Amino acid sequence: MRKSVIVPVAIHTLAGSAALLWLLWYFIPVSHVSKSLATVILIIVAGWTVWKSCRYRAPQADGTETSVDLPSLDTLGPVVLVCGDGLEAIFQGKQLRKTAQGWWYRAGDVSRLTDIARNILVQQPRQAGQLSVMYACLPDQHQDEAVLRSALKTLRQQVRQMKSLTGFALPVVVCCEFSGPATPWVIVRGDSPVVCPPDESPQALVDWQQTENNLVVLPVLSQAFAFIRETLLDELEKADRLTPPVRPFAVTLRSGATRQEPQSVWSQWLYLRSCLQFPSVVVVNEVASRFPDAVLPLLAPFASPIQGGQRTRRVVLLMWLCSLAALGFSATNNRDLIRQMSSDLQRWSAIPMNHYVPKAQSLAALKKDALLLERWQRQGEPQRYSLGYYPGQRLWLALQQAIDTYVPPPAPKLVPVPKIVPVPKIVRLDSMSLFDSGKALLKDGSTKILVNALVGIKAKPGWLIVVSGHTDNTGSVSLNQSLSLQRAESVRNWMRDTGDVPGSCFAVQGYGDSRPIASNDTPDGRAHNRRVEISLVPQADACRIPGEKPASPDVRGVSTQEMEK
Repeated sequence: MRKSVIVPVAIHTLAGSAALLWLLWYFIPVSHVSKSLATVILIIVAGWTVWKSCRYRAPQADGTETSVDLPSLDTLGPVVLVCGDGLEAIFQGKQLRKTAQGWWYRAGDVSRLTDIARNILVQQPRQAGQLSVMYACLPDQHQDEAVLRSALKTLRQQVRQMKSLTGFALPVVVCCEFSGPATPWVIVRGDSPVVCPPDESPQALVDWQQTENNLVVLPVLSQAFAFIRETLLDELEKADRLTPPVRPFAVTLRSGATRQEPQSVWSQWLYLRSCLQFPSVVVVNEVASRFPDAVLPLLAPFASPIQGGQRTRRVVLLMWLCSLAALGFSATNNRDLIRQMSSDLQRWSAIPMNHYVPKAQSLAALKKDALLLERWQRQGEPQRYSLGYYPGQRLWLALQQAIDTYVPPPAPKLVPVPKIVPVPKIVRLDSMSLFDSGKALLKDGSTKILVNALVGIKAKPGWLIVVSGHTDNTGSVSLNQSLSLQRAESVRNWMRDTGDVPGSCFAVQGYGDSRPIASNDTPDGRAHNRRVEISLVPQADACRIPGEKPASPDVRGVSTQEMEK
């Protein structure tokens, strides 16, 4: 029995948890951290529910571990729980009576209905939809109408509890047997009472009472209908704050099947309203006639096996609510997607086309949105945007139309880059390293100095090699000028003879002490001023080979004057 409880609970818990997780991870727009936390909580709650079901032990109707003889699961007829008066005489000591159209189960006292129904649902949950209730009332056995009404109020409470247990209201049949002339069972369902004689076809009460033999029972049946209406139905259908009214599915009644008791509720009712009295006669009925079997076909359309009872309906309701919530969240997610891309389109439209920088930024946002929609079109949109609300194609068309209207900025005008003329490279040689004091002839050891210093000076067409000599202010100006020129010519002659450079590639100048680079007041300054400078200066016809075009100068200098500045 415990296994039959645990397995459905586990299945229902798993199904409900799966529905909630599906809604959470695919549709609810929250962060992954929140989703993970909610998943952990849901798993804990589901595990606790299954663990609790493992510890659950269903209570029995009488508090003991008794088995109940129930119909097999492959049957579809109604199972009627019979409670109320005279059950021992009806069932003749048995617990269950089976017929071709349904089953009558002896439930005992009215207060035990909920426990019996719970016991049945634990063992065979599918039979929750087959359960019905029949309250057997023998007014001749009741001496006090208040006691009878109290039992009916208890029936209302039990019906309410069984509705909470199963999830729906069980059909309730009210069965009354009165003392008096013998009649067959009369079934009242709706406005047309039907009489069901044994081994005969049912017929309407109006037709049945037309026969002469049946006219004698009309006063008793009339009072029986009035008693049921004013006593039983009045109490069952009474509005109450704690217990809702019960409207019987059908009413069955007959007379002559019980003995009239003096001072009973029925005898007093009958005497006060019709002055009728009947002798106390013990009536013995066949088994078939003790049960209103004719009511079973009426209950059959309302009796069908279901799986899991109330738990299954709750899970189905949860899945239905999750589906509705998924539709709502999908609509919300698509609305947010439309708002986001509409905002990008509105920003694009608000920026003038000649505002190139913000327009380019807005264009990048539109292209990003379009690429996202194209990827979803190829791979399928995310689940949170599905369920028929996804507007991707319309949004992509709107974005593409906006992108196609983009006019790129005009090409910038080419501003000529000013030609950077590098400062000519000047090679300075210390005169005292090349010449003796006051002399213009190169020393014997000056060759190595000239070779190392002038390695970067190359003769080429369009360039003039300018050699200039300088002295300090010691001596006369004319002598210094002549000495500086002679020294420059000596260096020029060495370069010409050593490198086989034509004389047209050279220009020689002597400046004397007119262009000092340091103060002549100190020995160190005068030593810096005694120098020979060599540089390349662009000149179109300089150092040209006949028939060759002048080369573009890659400038080592511009002029002799600029060199010395």
